[in-house]
Amino acid sequence: MLGRKAKKGSFPIKAVFRASQILELVHGDMCGPISPPTPANNRYVFVLIDDFSRYMWTILLKEKSDAFDRFKRFKGVVENQAGSGIKTFRTDRGGEFTSKEFNLFCEENGITRHLTAPYTPQQNDIVERRNRTLMEMTRSILKAMKVPNFMWGEAVRHSTYVINRVATKALEDITPYEAFNRKKPNIEHLRVLFGCIAHTKINGPYLKKLDEISKSMINLGTEPGSKAYRLYDPVDRKVIVSRDVVFDEEKSWDWSSTDGGGSSE
Repeated sequence: MLGRKAKKGSFPIKAVFRASQILELVHGDMCGPISPPTPANNRYVFVLIDDFSRYMWTILLKEKSDAFDRFKRFKGVVENQAGSGIKTFRTDRGGEFTSKEFNLFCEENGITRHLTAPYTPQQNDIVERRNRTLMEMTRSILKAMKVPNFMWGEAVRHSTYVINRVATKALEDITPYEAFNRKKPNIEHLRVLFGCIAHTKINGPYLKKLDEISKSMINLGTEPGSKAYRLYDPVDRKVIVSRDVVFDEEKSWDWSSTDGGGSSE
């Protein structure tokens, strides 16, 4: 009979394929544009997830077109860290993922492309679900300490850090961090609340005896790759890294006293 409506096929609740080793399959997706932009004018989040470990990376972008260059840099870093190469890269059919240069790069580097069918985000549900979790956590931690929305880039970075270090249903008795890095994460510092007041020691050769030796800033979480904290100075509008910090988790910054814009992500 002509004119009959086509029915959408059903999708399995769980993914049919599951990678058996690190970087065998990497999922990618783009989130954005997000408003307002960050102080560095980033408007997008490029999300990448290793299928085997469920470890996640988030990369802030000004434009979607930046995805190719950032993927090349990501590939070099993550393959060196894991000691193995990316085998398959799965994304939707967004133009940022299907350009000639992107396809040629993957072909030259032995990376198989998996592209989802149009209008079927279910085929890349692992990264789609993680995107929702990421943005929900980002909104929650901004709201909890009344941090303005233009700081969402820092909140995304911190949320990514936390998600990688907590249990997930996709893994049994192990976190994504442990599955990818083959060692347990140190989570002692995660008790400190994102957005709370942080009093940090001022260091410098020109300090006088009566000068203030500490300054109030805003906690942005742990600085990647170091045993130090990432802090935002809303007065001088810059991010600093310090180990000498005392936190007041009961207090948040009075943003009405400053517009707070600056050099953060």
